[in-house]
Amino acid sequence: MIGFYLLTAQSCSTKKNTFTRRAYHNLTAHYNAYWNGNESFKEGVRSLEKTAKDNYTLIIPVNKYGTEQDAQSIFPNMDRAIEKASKVIQRHSMYFSRKEWVKWIDDSYILIGKSYFYKKEFSSARRTFEFITNRFAKDDIRYDAELWLARVYNQTGEFEKSESILDNLYSSLRRGKAPTYLEKDFTQVFANFYVLQQDWEPSIKYLQRAIELNKKKQVRNRLRFVLAQVYQELGDLQEAERLYQLVIKKNPSYEMSFNAKINLAKTYDAKASNRSMIVKKLNKMLKDFKNEEYRDQIYFALAEIYLKDNNVPKGVEYLTLSVATSVSNDYQKSLSSLRLAEIHFETPNYPLAQAYYDTAMQVLPLDFPDYDKLKEKTETLTELITNLSMVQEQDSLQHLAQMPEKERNAVLDKLIKKIAEEEERQRLEEIERQRTLSVLEQSSRVENRNIQQSGGWYFYSPSAVSFGFTEFTKKWGKRKLEDLWRLSSKQVIADFGEEEEGELAAADSLATDSTAVVLETDPKKREFYLQDLPLTEEKLAESNKTIEEALYDMGFIYKDGLKDNNKSIEAFEILLERFPATEHGLQVYYQLYKNYEIVPDQEKADYYKNMIVTEYPDSDYAKLIIDPNYNLVLEAQRNAAKNFYENTYTAYMGNQFYMVINNYNEALTKYPESNLLSKFEFLKALALGKVQNLDTLASSMQYLIDTYPGSEVEPLAQDVLSRFSTDEGGNLVLNEEPVEGATIGEEAIAKEEALDSPYTASPGGVHFFMLLVDGSKTNINALKIRLSDFNSKYFRTGQLKINSIIFQNEVQMVTVGNFENTEKVMVYYESVEANPYITSQFEDTNYEMMVITVDNYPIFYREKDVKSYKTFFEKTYLSGGE
Repeated sequence: MIGFYLLTAQSCSTKKNTFTRRAYHNLTAHYNAYWNGNESFKEGVRSLEKTAKDNYTLIIPVNKYGTEQDAQSIFPNMDRAIEKASKVIQRHSMYFSRKEWVKWIDDSYILIGKSYFYKKEFSSARRTFEFITNRFAKDDIRYDAELWLARVYNQTGEFEKSESILDNLYSSLRRGKAPTYLEKDFTQVFANFYVLQQDWEPSIKYLQRAIELNKKKQVRNRLRFVLAQVYQELGDLQEAERLYQLVIKKNPSYEMSFNAKINLAKTYDAKASNRSMIVKKLNKMLKDFKNEEYRDQIYFALAEIYLKDNNVPKGVEYLTLSVATSVSNDYQKSLSSLRLAEIHFETPNYPLAQAYYDTAMQVLPLDFPDYDKLKEKTETLTELITNLSMVQEQDSLQHLAQMPEKERNAVLDKLIKKIAEEEERQRLEEIERQRTLSVLEQSSRVENRNIQQSGGWYFYSPSAVSFGFTEFTKKWGKRKLEDLWRLSSKQVIADFGEEEEGELAAADSLATDSTAVVLETDPKKREFYLQDLPLTEEKLAESNKTIEEALYDMGFIYKDGLKDNNKSIEAFEILLERFPATEHGLQVYYQLYKNYEIVPDQEKADYYKNMIVTEYPDSDYAKLIIDPNYNLVLEAQRNAAKNFYENTYTAYMGNQFYMVINNYNEALTKYPESNLLSKFEFLKALALGKVQNLDTLASSMQYLIDTYPGSEVEPLAQDVLSRFSTDEGGNLVLNEEPVEGATIGEEAIAKEEALDSPYTASPGGVHFFMLLVDGSKTNINALKIRLSDFNSKYFRTGQLKINSIIFQNEVQMVTVGNFENTEKVMVYYESVEANPYITSQFEDTNYEMMVITVDNYPIFYREKDVKSYKTFFEKTYLSGGE
């Protein structure tokens, strides 16, 4: 027995390369840690395949790896696999003479790399596979590692790197160097390489070969489905139809079978297919209760069929139903809404187009093709509808105001009666609902007592579950099962805390102000409606001005935003008809002239052209009509003056003061009408102060104030003058500079630059700490958790709130607040900046870390000019600007 223990102890060592030790470690490495780790990995992959959802509205990827959120659900499995594989390497590796003698070591490295891959930690996966290709360069395992490395580059979008690896592997397989078993996975990876790039044609041969090589039914069905989608995308509807029918015949998952049937309907050819048969099948699918959550897709397929037959009204009907029945499939809802929006836009029916574009944008993913263009079109249409609504509202109010009082009151009373009836209907419905809930609650209590007495489980009782569902719906309504389900909208999550409190305080102050006008808020009183009617001349003038400006804006939106010249003409001509003395007359004439040139209607264009030249002969518009190059002349003059000023500014900053003075004199001659002359004057005054004396500086600043009152630089000149005082001898002296080490000229220059900024410094104001990070490369939830941990440890008494909001495209804004003043927020800023626990989340990406006041925040969010605010931030907070 003692000998056995000694033999076992010697075999456990990895210090010597002997047969018994190799045999021992090969055996124990496989059947202990490696086996457990590999089983955990396989369990995670199976779980991912079950839970990850494919977006069948797009061509699905060849392999199912899920989303970041899906990957998080299998972290425990993959972490266990990594842990077990690492133990195998640490305890059993026998690496001698540049060779590994335990055959499960390279498999363990592969297992670690695959686990990182499924966790979507692609950097760690890449490093692991690269290590394998170097460490085991002479073994077949390196080809496995290279194939997984190609998978990594496919997922990260580094297609040039994956293509190089795949080409080399193809060559190795063809020459017999790489093991033949790799070809089965190789064809899938190469097919996915093309599919992910939407390069459909070359993907076909690899998909076909992958179908031949793979024997697993589930894999073959997926590959056939992808191939059918590719043929459908390329317009080969006959081959796509054949493959979809084959997929359905092979009994795939219900979801794949359903989508194969839907796509089969979409292969409908108006010339060759039997429409009535396909429509009949889709209507049958609508009646199947199992398809309730897929009804939006069925309606969309029906719409596609009718639109192919040019039956637009029927297509619109089914698209409308698709949007209305879409509950859980946001992508399908966005597709149906966009299709409807495009149809209404082409009609054109701009109000409906705007409504459906807006619906689509609520759920459209940021990586959707042409997202920015769609967003811009939606914003343009929204602006148009806002102005249309203004005109309609003011016209309605004016119409009501012009009625005799008795007739007007009758209209209002009828409206009030409808509101009261609706409120009463809702009240009775609520009473009935509460009565029903009370009955259910009583029966549930009885059922729960019975369950408790019998020892049964809650979920075994249908009535108990039903009551729980009813209670949930009562409180939350219908909610999709997902992260953050309590939030009905997840596009924007923001908390303006103190700002909202300020608004409430302002409202309270109005309530206590005896001189303030108290507005009626009860819609069941006449006064609620009468207070908005233009019953006086002043209110009627305000109403007309609102209509006039709205029509003016609409004309430009139609012309420049929507390229609808006819609608633009209509808006501008209504404006002239209703308001012939409009202050926008010249601009409207010119826009009508340009619109009629485009339509074209030369007679009308000439009419407005002559009006401009006759009634406004000295205007730039008239000169532009007479000389088409006049605009180029104006633009050149503006640019020349601007460039010359920038050169002069550069000269001042380079201490070339005589050049500044000469440039000023030259600007007076060349650009006498330029609005930059006051700035030239300011630079000249500062330059004179440098080369002459303080008396010259003071007189030059006074001359600037007298010559250019109200100019941008007048406050700067006054600030310079306020710094002068006289000594005992009556000589001018300058007071101590407010910024240490800066001269009066540099201080003024800095203030001049600040004039161009929309932001204001407020050292005592409430501040936010702000991070702008790339949401596609940074785990926002993980970042917020780390910030929360950091706050709990170092700023526990601060009662800080963390919020995140989509800033622009992929960029997300994470804010922490509120901080009482600049000093406190900068302490926090410097602490975060020096803390790797937080910065490691985004240090390898493009990010910005700044602080901002509650007053500057809405300006920054609206303008989205990061560069401008960063300049302000650096000067105000990092350079001692306060």
